[in-house]
Amino acid sequence: MALVRWNPWTEMAELKHDFDRLFDTHIPDVFRARGAYNMMWTPRMDLRETDTAFVVEADVPGMSIEDIAVHIEGNTVVIAGERKNEQTSHAGNFTHFEWTFGKFQRAMTLSAPVKVDDVEAKYTNGVLTVTIPKAEEARTKRIAIQAA
Repeated sequence: MALVRWNPWTEMAELKHDFDRLFDTHIPDVFRARGAYNMMWTPRMDLRETDTAFVVEADVPGMSIEDIAVHIEGNTVVIAGERKNEQTSHAGNFTHFEWTFGKFQRAMTLSAPVKVDDVEAKYTNGVLTVTIPKAEEARTKRIAIQAA
């Protein structure tokens, strides 16, 4: 029998994956079964960093731009909003329902100072993209090396 090195982090990652799957698939159904449609939900977000900016992308389909707010507080970007329940406009009874409605708020701390006045936000096909330029002192500058 070969010895295998035990890695507790692998088991923790598998446990986290199992819990995420549990809460994403089973728990919302319990709330829906009791009619609690207006619960808090969390949109998926990505944060990328380039040499000149941070780019945050939030997956917020089915929302209007009037229901989304973006704030910069120091080095933290805050995206908040509310996806409204408009199921009453659909004819018929639902036999299966997975959409989540209600208020949300996400905050991500950025690793460098930013230019708050130059932030841009665009909403296209259900994805909110916020581009946050870095302050000059935070930008990476390549130094040319001269031969001696």
